[in-house]
Amino acid sequence: MKLRNLFLTLLLSLFSIGSALAAGSPMNEDFTELAALTQKAVTTGKTGTVEAFAADAEVAFKFSKEKLTTLTSPAMQRITSKIKTGMNEAKAGKVPEATAALEEALAMMKEGPKAQKFGGGS
Repeated sequence: MKLRNLFLTLLLSLFSIGSALAAGSPMNEDFTELAALTQKAVTTGKTGTVEAFAADAEVAFKFSKEKLTTLTSPAMQRITSKIKTGMNEAKAGKVPEATAALEEALAMMKEGPKAQKFGGGS
């Protein structure tokens, strides 16, 4: 009985170590594909029709939602919400507001990872 408990304890500790190492993976995010789709939507919004702009914004939003299922991070959540706002504004025909929201999302993507802050705050 004691050997079984020891084995289970070791097994559980190995699983907890693996999940602790996996928790740091979202720090290295790659937004190149999403940035390209969002930039295409912004370009279409500045030069194209409202329908084409709404379609491109929707493609960017669908890709960001798909990426959000595999890469869950606060930055990705903020970017997805900005793209969703842009898509909704584009569907409503508000091109300047939609373009501004998509440009904000692009700016967030280009910021890169922020320095980690540890400690009790000040």
